[in-house]
Amino acid sequence: MTAKTDVPTYDQPPGNEGHVIIAGFGRFGQIVGRVLSAQKISFTALDISADQVDFVKRYGAKIYYGDASRLDLLRAAKAEEARAFVLAIDDVEASLATAEMVRKNFPRLEIYARARNRQHAYRLMDLGIIIIWRETFASSLELTRDLLVGLGDDRDKADSIVSRFMEHDRMRLFEHYTHHTDDEKMQDLAKESAKELEEMFARDAEEADLIDDPAPDRRAAE
Repeated sequence: MTAKTDVPTYDQPPGNEGHVIIAGFGRFGQIVGRVLSAQKISFTALDISADQVDFVKRYGAKIYYGDASRLDLLRAAKAEEARAFVLAIDDVEASLATAEMVRKNFPRLEIYARARNRQHAYRLMDLGIIIIWRETFASSLELTRDLLVGLGDDRDKADSIVSRFMEHDRMRLFEHYTHHTDDEKMQDLAKESAKELEEMFARDAEEADLIDDPAPDRRAAE
């Protein structure tokens, strides 16, 4: 006789209205939830890991056990009444399945997505999602900003460098999207992008030098 395994049934989320749904309540989703809580913005958090749900609940967070890619659960969470949907699921395939379900059944619901990497971001873009943050991108830039200051740049210059890099990278992310399934083309584009960055920062440095040391006024010399 085979022993039966106890599988917890999914929780029934509250029927909120005008709320935010957070799918995936690991480290990424929890930070979003903490900020929303501090701003008194109601949210419904869903996570497919029963262990994660139990752990988070011990700290007083509102979270419900459930698979966010299931239509019945999304309807129970009143996705049609939600203000936004935060896609913070760690697993790439589960993230994409959830995104596809939301896009298909709640097309007016804005999705704010976390991506594991650039390829995950492109697959989300295939589904029409454009508000995407790669999980290590922002934190890497924050560290780089502090590093530049530590290496001698002032804070304003470090901010400018990081902002310029972020703007360039995001622009290229969307421009390269049409080639993301062509590995050879993407490798060429990556090399081109790196060269563009070097040239851009070189121009910035030249312009900064001109501002710091402008050419003398010829009329004054005469």
